Amino acid sequence: MTESVVARRGIVSPLVALLALAASPAGAVSRVTQVIDGLPQVIVPQQIIVSCDPGALPLSCSNALALVGATVVATGQAVFNLVQLPAGVSLQGALDTLRAATGIASAEPNRILIGSATYPQTWHFPASGEPGDDSLLCPSTPDSTMRCGGASGPIVAVLDSGVAYEDYLDASGAYARAPVFDATQFASGFDFVNDDAHPDDDNGHGTAMASIIVGEGSFSSAGIPYVGAAAGATILPIKVLDSSNRGTEFWLAEGIRYAIAAGAQVINLSLDFARNYAPGATLTDAIARARAQNVVIVAASGNTGGRMVLHPAAFPDVISVGAFTLDAVKGYAVTYYSTGGEALDLVGPGGDPQQDVNQDGLFDGALGQSFPPGSPTDISWWVFAGTSPATAHVSAAAAALIGNGVSPDSVRPLLQATASDFGKKGWDRLTGSGRVQASDAVAQASTFVAPVPLYADAVAALRSDGRAAGAVMIADASGAPVSGADVHVRWRGAAPGSQKATTDASGIARFVSPWPDSSRKIFLIEVPRVIFMGAAQRPRAFARSGSGLGTPVLGVSLGFGSTTNSPAGLDIWGYGYSGGVGISSGTTGSGISSGTTGSDTDSNSGNTYPMTTGIAACPLTFPLYSYGFLSFSASRAFFSGASLASGYSVRSLDPSWVVTPGAAALDSRELSRICGVSISLSTSLSSGYFTSGTLYVAGSGSPPPNFGAGYNARFWADVMNAEGSTAP
Repeated sequence: MTESVVARRGIVSPLVALLALAASPAGAVSRVTQVIDGLPQVIVPQQIIVSCDPGALPLSCSNALALVGATVVATGQAVFNLVQLPAGVSLQGALDTLRAATGIASAEPNRILIGSATYPQTWHFPASGEPGDDSLLCPSTPDSTMRCGGASGPIVAVLDSGVAYEDYLDASGAYARAPVFDATQFASGFDFVNDDAHPDDDNGHGTAMASIIVGEGSFSSAGIPYVGAAAGATILPIKVLDSSNRGTEFWLAEGIRYAIAAGAQVINLSLDFARNYAPGATLTDAIARARAQNVVIVAASGNTGGRMVLHPAAFPDVISVGAFTLDAVKGYAVTYYSTGGEALDLVGPGGDPQQDVNQDGLFDGALGQSFPPGSPTDISWWVFAGTSPATAHVSAAAAALIGNGVSPDSVRPLLQATASDFGKKGWDRLTGSGRVQASDAVAQASTFVAPVPLYADAVAALRSDGRAAGAVMIADASGAPVSGADVHVRWRGAAPGSQKATTDASGIARFVSPWPDSSRKIFLIEVPRVIFMGAAQRPRAFARSGSGLGTPVLGVSLGFGSTTNSPAGLDIWGYGYSGGVGISSGTTGSGISSGTTGSDTDSNSGNTYPMTTGIAACPLTFPLYSYGFLSFSASRAFFSGASLASGYSVRSLDPSWVVTPGAAALDSRELSRICGVSISLSTSLSSGYFTSGTLYVAGSGSPPPNFGAGYNARFWADVMNAEGSTAP
């Protein structure tokens, strides 16, 4: 049974034909690691996501595209379109030209994403506080014949490799509906990989995630019950990953927009980008739209085992999920591959393919119905491990909460408030707020009062001793300061590191960066986490417009002719299969064991990737604040009276206000590297930075244009290069 079709508008030509041009298998994403904007990135060759400037002359956008030979191959549901460059045209050169052209609002490469977890029973249900034999959304009653009394539950969009939701035959082959979905209602979804209305799964990853969320059945001849915590919810299948579990930023952003239009209340993203992902206009726009429509997005933190949550989970408006597994000594423990950091919210059951603690004959993963990649009719039980199934469990809990009357804004704080600690009380970078406990959260659904949302703004400056100083103000939605809040920041750029400080009576917390391990003079301070009165929050951004007259600043780049190091290898994703067959009983068989997001180069290898020059990368409105050794009042107000060196501060905010709040300190040389040849307006940094001017708050009203560095590709490239993040 399906609900009414949500029409998808404006597809110019099938993307499958586009992929064929690159000599890739049908339904597969062609990809390469290429140095773009000064960073090696995993991208689709010769593709750009562009948006036209609505205020420019009608033909200026098409003329700019014609200048680089770009052809529009797909138009999006918003203002973002996908264009293809001819073979032989420099992708970097085309990006530079389009970004400088009248009529173009944004231009960025089409980056690759992958399913964040695919290691290929039911321990994971009770471990996450889910019954496993009943739904938390629509519990069974002795006389019930249908879930939710015959009514549709909340709509959960699964953006993945598709879902085995129908019996279907087309030119690509035959597809079958998984038995675990016999009682599941499906809304009409879309396949952005093959550009059709049949988001059938050809990898198996998405089917397993959906089965964890809503599946109903029994496992093995012993009849072990299997019921997802959100059984009774409607699944909206959206295919954004191909048969190899890879997808693109354009497909993901379009999939999110489609889900919003189709009425999704929860979006499951068991996927991630490589660590060099820089926030792009198309994805930040999609997440801002989800925020405006109160859609809960849940995403995997990543399987790299690093200390910085990957995107899209790293966005403040997304619930970020790491993974835990069974532990022979402690009961449960965070897995070795689970990516942590200040942006981590909580952990779900992900398992470990290298152990069998409960001695059930299967490795400790999450059970779900699936099939071998490429054989979508060969459906059986499989075991998956990674942050993907962990995310699916949290999405199920989120759907159960919404179905029990919890407001979308309260879903994350309620899940965090009821999470189970791993011994150490409170939030930390490894475990977040702890192990999700869905039943406890549902039990408190009617009485829980969410904490007042907090917001953050930041400023940074260069110190005369070679380090940087930072100040962060925490405020409520009215802009009133919040004192006594613990602020967890992450320094990036020349001096990476994590720090914590507490806000004073003015709501300001002060920081001094670690000593830099680079000669670069660019320091970024981000604010991914605030803890106030015991509640851990991901603060959104607030800011006040600067006052005073701006002084023009000229930046000239002289960096051409530099040598660019080549990436160590193109194939950075590990894939493979263990056993290759499904599980036929509770004690025998094996499942999927494919690799995780990874890199072939150490993140601190010291390689750098200089950017091209000659094109202005900073518009006239690039908002800078200047300071120097005579800026005593600002130094006393924000930086404990430290002696400052001459430099500039810029917020890292994007026009959609989706990026983690923060600010960067940089000198004139770094400004020149970022901007090429440009003129920017500089306002003297004053003690009214946090308090004077018009108040803007993320998610409220219309955001101001060009309020920060945003998704300026060269800004992010220089920050990441300075910290040594040269491998994707």
